[in-house]
Amino acid sequence: MLDETTELRILLDKQACHETLTRYCRALDWLDEEALKTVFTADADIDYGFFQGRGDAFIPVVMDIERSFLRRWHLTANAIIQVTSDTAEGESYGLAAAVAEREGRMVTDVFGGRYLDRFARRAGRWWITKRVYVLDWQRSFESDAAAEAMPGLVWSNGFSPTHALYRKL
Repeated sequence: MLDETTELRILLDKQACHETLTRYCRALDWLDEEALKTVFTADADIDYGFFQGRGDAFIPVVMDIERSFLRRWHLTANAIIQVTSDTAEGESYGLAAAVAEREGRMVTDVFGGRYLDRFARRAGRWWITKRVYVLDWQRSFESDAAAEAMPGLVWSNGFSPTHALYRKL
């Protein structure tokens, strides 16, 4: 049985790993390359299928992909993280949606998969040191006229760190 201090440390470490997952999503959605550099170690082992290599080489590749979309949205959920001292193993589910114009039509792509991660605490911060992405499903559909159905909604077109709504968190 663990003492309360150890249990609290484990909970704080798990929360820090969750925040690393959230920083990943937010960095992609806002096209914030500097924020993405706080997610993966430079030497992280990354495997997305279309990319296999180091964390520092992955960042510009994934940012170019994200910049190709008009809007993007990422979510991680149902994360389970097991902490052992300064390392952790995690698995979480991911949903990502992206809107692009194709042949004059607006198309939304939705991806569902899972992230198999290894985390490490370095210099007091939790980082992803290994990631394998597994795609479970994908769907594409023509976007509807939601903007006309719900006038006044603020769309996330043009999101970047220079956007008026961006806040450094």
